[in-house]
Amino acid sequence: MFDESYVCGLRADHPDAKASALSIDRFCALDHALLSFAGERFWGVTDDALASIGRRRRIAVSATGFLVLTEVLLTTDLIAVVPRRLVTGVDGLVLLKPPIDIPGFSKLAVWHERTH
Repeated sequence: MFDESYVCGLRADHPDAKASALSIDRFCALDHALLSFAGERFWGVTDDALASIGRRRRIAVSATGFLVLTEVLLTTDLIAVVPRRLVTGVDGLVLLKPPIDIPGFSKLAVWHERTH
């Protein structure tokens, strides 16, 4: 269906929103929100990418749904690394490129031939 990439989402009046880019040091120093539909541990694909270069970020909250995460981003100084499609066009959010390569993903739709 589509290929997806990740972006950093933060509120438009966040102290770092005017930056053209976040340094890896600043990115790791900020408090993060994590989108975790299953409410699992505070770890995600971003943390895998950071661990590969010996870095860590600070995750302050884990949200189990997009609407909750958006509200958290709009009302706090937290940032989140999220799929671009989830935050594109959300009023009040600024999107920045993450300072580290985070592998995206592809969404596929498959079905058996008899249900076509």
